[in-house]
Amino acid sequence: MMNDEELLGKALHVAREAGVLLLQKHGSVLPFGLTLDSAGDNPRTYFPRDQRPHATWDELLDATVDHLVRCIGSADIGAIALATTLESGSQSGLGIQVETRASTLFLVYPYSGTGRSRSLGEPQTAEGLLVGPLLAQ
Repeated sequence: MMNDEELLGKALHVAREAGVLLLQKHGSVLPFGLTLDSAGDNPRTYFPRDQRPHATWDELLDATVDHLVRCIGSADIGAIALATTLESGSQSGLGIQVETRASTLFLVYPYSGTGRSRSLGEPQTAEGLLVGPLLAQ
């Protein structure tokens, strides 16, 4: 069994790596979700764009949240992550919200470079959460 801190770290790592791959492939990261079981195993990703290729960002975010809520209600979930590109003025970055049953973390990794040559900078802790909390008590 992983403790809470280990679950947070693993979910963050897997979500960040998936986000980097999407960033390099597409130049941005559309909303996606990730679940880990309570042992920290069996990472499962959910990319709503696969089922909804013409959906808006808001629709993709809502679909991701709905999927994570369904997973929490029906499976042994130890951690979740929600990741997407966030933009504010001329700044953009990868936002990752990670939750376990006992804690939450919301980080934003600023982008550097342009298009498909973008990379992630050092993470900054963001105020509040993107949505929810969904899993944390």
